[in-house]
Amino acid sequence: MNVTTHNGGEGGSLAQRAYQVLEEQLVTLNLTPGELIAEKELMEKAGYGRTPVREAIQRLSAQGLLQVLPRKGLMVTPLRRSELVQIIEARRVLERLMVVKASERANPDQRQALRVLSAHLETAGNDLESFFRLDHRLDELLQAACQNPFLVNALVAMHSQCRRLWYLHRHMLNLPLSAQLHTGLARAVARGDGAGAIRALDEIIAILEELVGGLDVLS
Repeated sequence: MNVTTHNGGEGGSLAQRAYQVLEEQLVTLNLTPGELIAEKELMEKAGYGRTPVREAIQRLSAQGLLQVLPRKGLMVTPLRRSELVQIIEARRVLERLMVVKASERANPDQRQALRVLSAHLETAGNDLESFFRLDHRLDELLQAACQNPFLVNALVAMHSQCRRLWYLHRHMLNLPLSAQLHTGLARAVARGDGAGAIRALDEIIAILEELVGGLDVLS
């Protein structure tokens, strides 16, 4: 096994960087839901040693992306319709609060960043990978702008689970519509329009509900 040894420096701690690599693998379904996987394999995929990967595993497990199975190792958490229904139910309420507070509290630099991002989103209607990258960046900007770390911590795991859902249905998405709605959300927050941000958010959540409806009814 060739595990790259990384030194500290830019990009945060080793555990943080291991988490970022593995979270990306999980939300893009490069690690398949339901798949059994050993810690050693995750070390290879992340390119980090045992200690940072174990810390990342603990964090991913707490977020519901990995499950620790006694005497069996690790399993990538399946996408279960019943759980996603509950996630979206909670996300709708918490994210409405986040976009309203972001609309109220964003500083001038954050508002400008949202305007720039909205312009990129507007042209991402036919580029799936760009859309997912920009959507993730929008989450980061809204999380920073709302200035409520407790709210952000509650939403991070929900966003990861929902990104898995987006990615699962990526070939069936109405990408131009999704990009348009995310553009509207970014612009509403940038101009301090909390009510407009909620309207755009509710339409995005409605798409997620449709995607959940396409999962196996027994899951």
